[in-house]
Formats: sequence, C-alpha cells, structure tokens
Amino acid sequence: MKKQHHIESYKFHHIDTDKCKKCTHFFCEDACFRGIYQVINKDTEPKCSIVQKREDRCVKCHICTTACKFKAITID
Repeated sequence: MKKQHHIESYKFHHIDTDKCKKCTHFFCEDACFRGIYQVINKDTEPKCSIVQKREDRCVKCHICTTACKFKAITID
C-alpha cells in the first residue's frame, strides 16, 4: 500500500509536511532571501510553513526547492 503524504497548500506553494518531520537543518528558512518560510516545532516534530502575508513576495526562484534536502517544497 502506497503511503499518503500530507501536503499543505498555500497560494502557489505546496509543502509535504511528512517529509519535514525528518529535517534537522531547516535550510528552507535560511535559503529564502524573502523570509517566506518558518519551521515550527524544531525540537519535536519539525514542520515548514509559509509566513502569513509573505507568500506574495516570492519571486519563484526555486532556491528553497533545491535547498530542501527532502524535496518537501514545490512551487507552481
């Protein structure tokens, strides 16, 4: 049976939060020069999320998608 992934969708960002749980480096926060990402629960069960009101600042440079070791972030 194929595992279902939990995808959180925003305006045009999609984050597989199941993949975030394995993360220990939080590169998405540092890679984005627009400050769009925030990782919550870093010490327990990490989860990447979009900072409210910042998604529209995204220039779709895809630095975040390449920085994420687990490929949890997609942008359309």
